[in-house]
Amino acid sequence: MDVARAADPQKVEAARARLQTYAADATAAFEAPAAAAPRTDMPVTGRPAHFVQFESMVLQNFLQSMLPEDSTTFYGEGLAGEMWRGMLAQELGTAMAERGGIGIAERVLGEHTLEDGEKKPVAGLAGHPTRLATAEQQTLATGLVEEIERKTVATVSGQVAVDNEDA
Repeated sequence: MDVARAADPQKVEAARARLQTYAADATAAFEAPAAAAPRTDMPVTGRPAHFVQFESMVLQNFLQSMLPEDSTTFYGEGLAGEMWRGMLAQELGTAMAERGGIGIAERVLGEHTLEDGEKKPVAGLAGHPTRLATAEQQTLATGLVEEIERKTVATVSGQVAVDNEDA
């Protein structure tokens, strides 16, 4: 305090004014991009609610296994620490799923959803022409591979039968 009292009051006031100018510039620079940026906290539309819930649950399990277990200074100790760790994983999983997730729900639940007990295609997936052509090609390729396997087995088993007759 003696040093502060001994300082020249005019110099102290000039230093305060400069610091306030720097602080105002930094605050304006920090807030401008945040105000201009598009909102990313809104849920992704077009996904059924049960897709989001399923993906949230799966992501929660992934995240909980990835979070550090020995951070007692962050979560706390004992049962309370495990509870806080679980809650953090749950919130992270929900936030990720609401913003589009990583595609787990679409891969596992497929391109159809049940609505009122009726199987309905998810918009944009089932009826897409490229998707239909790809599915047809995969079916043909699978059939071709199965036919080759059948002929190979028949040839090998016929050859084995001929070899057994010679013996």
